[in-house]
Amino acid sequence: MKDVKVPIYKLYGEQALWPTPEPVHYETIAARSALYDWEITPHSHDSLLHLVFLNAGQAEMVLETQVMALELPCALMVPPRRIHGFRFSSDVVGEIVTLPQNLLGELFVLSAELRGAFDGFRYLPLGGQADALALMRLHFGQFAREYAGHQPGRLSVLMAVLAQVLVQLARAGAISTDMGPRNRMHGRVERFVELIERHFRDWQPLSFYAQRLGVSTAQLNNSCRREAGRSAQEMIHDRLLLEARRLLAYSDLDVTGIGYALGFRDPAYFSRFFARRQGVSPSVFRLEQAERQRQPAS
Repeated sequence: MKDVKVPIYKLYGEQALWPTPEPVHYETIAARSALYDWEITPHSHDSLLHLVFLNAGQAEMVLETQVMALELPCALMVPPRRIHGFRFSSDVVGEIVTLPQNLLGELFVLSAELRGAFDGFRYLPLGGQADALALMRLHFGQFAREYAGHQPGRLSVLMAVLAQVLVQLARAGAISTDMGPRNRMHGRVERFVELIERHFRDWQPLSFYAQRLGVSTAQLNNSCRREAGRSAQEMIHDRLLLEARRLLAYSDLDVTGIGYALGFRDPAYFSRFFARRQGVSPSVFRLEQAERQRQPAS
């Protein structure tokens, strides 16, 4: 929504794509973060995803409206359209690769079962996993050398290394390779999530979604419970709550205006809905978020 005060960037702080011909962009964490006093404020990207490898130092991440201390070393993947930000210590050692979302289709044309691994945020702590950590260091080290070089076949090597990093992240999440009914169920839930994204403010009944997916409401609920561990209605409410949290944290709309923007006809009902699911009232949540954003970087 236009009222959300979260910038949408290509790369952080920039509105244009990177000026190099590669379909990906690589840089160290220090190269950009040092310019912003080691704090990357919350923002999002329409069609780009990040692969981040943090090797040493300290880091804290904002994901939507949640703050999490990252356990270094670690690797993580931030998908498009997710609000995120970071605070780093000045001695941080890390790297970030940014790539267009549509490149995943090319990288996994022979491994379609892995595509679902990158629908959401992924976080892989690597402390105590010596082999996995060594492998991630090897991958990012090779990527950095090729990115900086001019050898023949450079782009092919970059894509090959990138695929290995992505597969390592996907395998860490134990992605199923079953291409039967469970895979069809996963696809159904993916399409349901896309429909929710377009219609969650409309307060459409479950039959509206089921009809567009060509299934019964019972089949839709069963698929959601199997794949997401939530009922279909709970998934719709989850999306409403996420948007409410975003607007409370990053917009100037008052609580009543946010309720109306999300399709609630009764402001009191919006406050009860939010408090029941979040555990605090919208006003208290907004105060907590404002206090967090005032805290200085460590």
